[in-house]
Amino acid sequence: MTMLNKKKILTKTSKMPCKSISLSAWLCRNGEKLSKVKGSVCNGCYARKGFYHMPNVKAKQSLTLEFMQSKEFITVMVELLQKEKFFRWFDSGDLQSVAMLRAIVLTAERTPEIKHWLPTREAKLVKLYRKEYGQEPSNLVIRVSATMIGDKPISGHANTSTVHRKGETIHGKACL
Repeated sequence: MTMLNKKKILTKTSKMPCKSISLSAWLCRNGEKLSKVKGSVCNGCYARKGFYHMPNVKAKQSLTLEFMQSKEFITVMVELLQKEKFFRWFDSGDLQSVAMLRAIVLTAERTPEIKHWLPTREAKLVKLYRKEYGQEPSNLVIRVSATMIGDKPISGHANTSTVHRKGETIHGKACL
């Protein structure tokens, strides 16, 4: 992978104060099923609209998935993140496997000065990972998201998120 290609791996979204990485939302394991369920948080997914449909974005996301599954992933990511203070895993897409989560955890372990955030709907993959490898490092917050609008947080996880409609009961704290 050339340096030019390395720099193109990371994304910068307008709504986030940090860089991130992006995979195709069409490849989300749970999200693909939930996208067809009315009232789910994935129904009408933002990452299946707008710029995410452009051929150059789809091509980049495809290369990013290939990169994330490569032997050089951890080494290159550690290099790319050297000047970052915060990093979001997946502004689009989600975990694909326990092996992918393991690579993310190893990256976080090698960049202890960076605060990593991983929002996911792959609660089962997170549980499988923790059963096999134990807890992730403290600089990586894995936030397991509820699947339906109005649902309570998914149990068994310290960090969770939910979505509610205006006027509905809020589970946890409201982000303003």
